[in-house]
Amino acid sequence: MFNINHSGIELLSVELWREIFDYFDVNDLWYSFRGLNKQIDGIIDQVQLHLNFEKKSNYDYFIKNILPSINVVNIQSLKLRKENKIKHFFSIYSLNSLVQLRLLSLDGIHSFNDNLFTFWNQLSSLKYLQSLKVIFGTNSHPNNDLKEKEFIIRSIFNQDFCPLLTCFIIKNKGNDNLNTELPIRSLIQTTKMININHLSIDNLTFNDLIKLLPALQNTKLFCINDELSCNNKFCTQQTMTVEIPLMFECKKLDLILSDDITFEHIEYILKHTPYLKRLILCSWFHLLDAKKWELLLSVQCSKLLEFELVCNGDDDDNDYGKAGHDFEEECRATTFWIERNAIISYEFYSNDDFYYTIVKFNIGKVSYLQLLTDSYPV
Repeated sequence: MFNINHSGIELLSVELWREIFDYFDVNDLWYSFRGLNKQIDGIIDQVQLHLNFEKKSNYDYFIKNILPSINVVNIQSLKLRKENKIKHFFSIYSLNSLVQLRLLSLDGIHSFNDNLFTFWNQLSSLKYLQSLKVIFGTNSHPNNDLKEKEFIIRSIFNQDFCPLLTCFIIKNKGNDNLNTELPIRSLIQTTKMININHLSIDNLTFNDLIKLLPALQNTKLFCINDELSCNNKFCTQQTMTVEIPLMFECKKLDLILSDDITFEHIEYILKHTPYLKRLILCSWFHLLDAKKWELLLSVQCSKLLEFELVCNGDDDDNDYGKAGHDFEEECRATTFWIERNAIISYEFYSNDDFYYTIVKFNIGKVSYLQLLTDSYPV
């Protein structure tokens, strides 16, 4: 006989409750359901927790009302923004206690000034981590100590920290002069392929890029969003020889290049990415050479669908003006650029007092079948 003393919600299965709870922010979950009855409390105690403290005001509620009752092992993702919250949270929980963590995002952290790297060494305990984002400093409070950033990069690529990592984003917001001088100390040649398919590093020297390439065979998206610099004394003809491509999986490159990066450096990179579909480059006007780009893209980028080249210069510089004009004339007269509907535009940004010449083409979408065929060549 049906027991009329049971409420309707108590008849729901554990699996259904867990599915319902997946839709709730942890604060809303505790506020709405915690304390209803022992059965629901028991289910909440086992639910996977996704903590997002990048929004305002929800951190204090969590610390006061939720923190004392959670099981740290259930934390699957953690997003923290601002230095005070980051340090406060990790004064309560150690990083190596979050053993089931899949996602970690720390935005606005500053260096701990610890030469033993005690905090960052705990990354070695995060065996299941799949996504790591670390942003040092803020625009208003820059971080000018790069040792910890370099330690993290070496640990991921040379020490097998976080072996399941598929997304790795690391950036330092510091003094501009500091960021442009960034050889990664003691980064050794990588020999082991890792799982990362989305990699974003703010600054890298070309020599360190060469060292990283063997590890990037699974990388689909590679971004350098502040500067890839040459550091000429390390770039020899031997180091720039390509025997076999190492980034077959790479479909998108988004790179900001220093003014000492030449067509030879770009050619070296493109030889490693034969199945590239989207190429975005930002550099100086010495790269405004339509004939060289035609040859380079025709030979090395047969699968390319989208191309964007942004080159800056001073409008008072006659060489800059002539380079842009010549490129535009070549695009109007050359079959390669005409077939791709290349567009050249000019923009001015008052905050840096530079003009930008932008070259774009987008061949258009291809069919799903073609994409599949191109992605997995026979």
